[in-house]
Amino acid sequence: PMNDKEKLDLILKELKSLRDDIEVMKIHNDLTHRKLDDLTLDVKIAERAIRKDISHLQDAQETVITVLEHKGILPQAN
Repeated sequence: PMNDKEKLDLILKELKSLRDDIEVMKIHNDLTHRKLDDLTLDVKIAERAIRKDISHLQDAQETVITVLEHKGILPQAN
C-alpha cells in the first residue's frame, strides 16, 4: 500500500498533468477564437465586395436598358 506522501505525490503529479492539459486547451481556444475573428472579417469584406459588384451590375443594367429604350429596341418603361 501507498503511504500518505506517495499518495500526495501521485495527486500532485496528476494535478500538474491536468494543469498542462488546461494550458494546451487555452492555447487552442485562443487560436480558434483568432481564426473565427479572421473568418468573420473575411466574410464581412466579401459581403461588401459582393454588394459593390451588385450595385455596379445594376448601374450597368440600367444604362443598357436606357440605351435600348432610346434606340427604340426596347419599349419605354413607365
